[in-house]
Amino acid sequence: MQTSSAWTDDDVLAAAAEWLWLPDGTEVVDGDVTILRRPAWLARRVAVERTRSDRPAAELIDEASSVARGWEAETLQWAVRDDDAPDLAAELEARGAVVDDVLDILGLPLAGRPELPQAPGVQAEGVDAREQLAAVGDINAAVWGDAPLGERLGAEFAELRRILDEGTGFRVLASLDGVPAATGGVTLAPGPRGLGLVARLWGAATVESQRGRGLYRAVLDERLRRAAQAGAELALVKGRITTSAPILKRAGFRRVGGERRFVLPL
Repeated sequence: MQTSSAWTDDDVLAAAAEWLWLPDGTEVVDGDVTILRRPAWLARRVAVERTRSDRPAAELIDEASSVARGWEAETLQWAVRDDDAPDLAAELEARGAVVDDVLDILGLPLAGRPELPQAPGVQAEGVDAREQLAAVGDINAAVWGDAPLGERLGAEFAELRRILDEGTGFRVLASLDGVPAATGGVTLAPGPRGLGLVARLWGAATVESQRGRGLYRAVLDERLRRAAQAGAELALVKGRITTSAPILKRAGFRRVGGERRFVLPL
């Protein structure tokens, strides 16, 4: 992908490899593999997000499983990218791991980005008020199975205000006929090799009963618009191959790699 005179496919993949979601309270064990224990309000909290070793897969899985058991986890999620060693996926499957999600790694240059058509009755806007963030929390709870914000709303809103003030990211909320029904976030981060700003698109969720009404497209368009305004060169996203990835490709994104997320019983 030639996003500018400097960006390459390898750069886009490197930007994806640097991307870790670390909500407040996340514990990190970093070595040959990067293991995270995210906060208890998440449905799946213990995961290996990066593998950076030529050691035998069996050794890496043994070590990561030991860490996860020490955290009293019953399962371990493991992200396996297309460029990881082939024996990693095979060893996970031999131990009973199953594929829980299949993602495309997609990039889009924001210079000259397309404007996406908007569906009737759909409106997308930035999130900067407590009541908007509460609606985001309700959508995420319904879609992802996360715990509702509840008492965390105040802390989450303070964190949102900090991010907005620093200019390092934002959230978007879309409504259908005035009823909140979809959301998504963006984190703005430096690219690899000193390249330009990357807009990492994450957390897109649409209430199941309202899917197919143009809400995801509206959330995507608003995020791309705001990211371009913030000076980002590249939009980066991991899209599910059965849901969001086809929409993203129609919007101009191009696949540069893939990722499978395994769930290993412990």
